[in-house]
Amino acid sequence: MAKSLALRQLLDCSESEFCERIFRSEDFNHYLYEGLGFEYELQEWNPETGYRRARVSPGQQMPRPLARVLGERFSYVEEGTFYSQAERYEFRVIPSTLHDRIRASGSVVVEPVSEWQCERRVTIEIGADVRGIGRLIEAYLLASTREQYAKNAALVNEYLAGFR
Repeated sequence: MAKSLALRQLLDCSESEFCERIFRSEDFNHYLYEGLGFEYELQEWNPETGYRRARVSPGQQMPRPLARVLGERFSYVEEGTFYSQAERYEFRVIPSTLHDRIRASGSVVVEPVSEWQCERRVTIEIGADVRGIGRLIEAYLLASTREQYAKNAALVNEYLAGFR
């Protein structure tokens, strides 16, 4: 059974600034993944349609049982589309191993809180149909995703402060 994660994060920018400088910025993606300690490779990006595909290799060590199953050089492809009219980013994550048994997808929306702040709402669903360790995979991916989004929020605020 898939697990869900819902995050709400307050960011120090307006909704429109977030959409312009974060969702529509490849510079931000390089800044973000470097700040997280990940390897990042853009594979495709169409600013007109909002479609983006990138390969990401997390830098952190995973628990040994997971590393044995997923591989020491685990990576994933994030494939997503930013829908300008709805100001919504929808994505799916395709792991480098067991891509037929591990599923992850979600969405990101931003809502104004004030003239200078917005709230990012992230929803993610992760499922792992791997006999014996599916629940362990789901728990690890949810915990690491929660941790990375906390760091991500700090990096967003840091990045945007550079424009002020």
